[in-house]
Amino acid sequence: MACRGYFLALDEPCTALLLAEDGNDERLIEVIQELDMTDAPDHCGVDKAWDGIHRCLTEGKLGGEDGSYPLNAVVLGGLPMHQGDDYVVSFNTPTEVRDVAAALTDLDLEPFIARYWTLDPNEYGAAIDQGGLDYLTYYLHEITRFYQRAAQAGWSSVFVADQ
Repeated sequence: MACRGYFLALDEPCTALLLAEDGNDERLIEVIQELDMTDAPDHCGVDKAWDGIHRCLTEGKLGGEDGSYPLNAVVLGGLPMHQGDDYVVSFNTPTEVRDVAAALTDLDLEPFIARYWTLDPNEYGAAIDQGGLDYLTYYLHEITRFYQRAAQAGWSSVFVADQ
């Protein structure tokens, strides 16, 4: 699979649909795909940038427990919903979405950039260069705008990536 990721904003009916499927991985992915195609009020594609963004917002590792809240909740630190290895699915409540939006709005990019330059390219799986940094900061701005819109509307969010 491609490891491409995206975010969906979820209003109350969409959230109820998603949360009803927790524990059934196959049905969970079906519901997410249905929401993505029809019902989710907002979305944000992030290609493969989610991996580097999470690492740069946390401690340089790729895990939901890394870093501190609310920055670790931007990508992986929400409620993990998929138990298998095929997908990563992380859910944030409306309160968490507001916390993340505020943290991203006030984010000082210098520590983010400094963390990027310290990533181990072998562990990260990509070259560490200016083009890679530009790629991450572009998508970080897109994610920030997504969270701001979702927070303003009072929506929850879900991050999804295939593995």
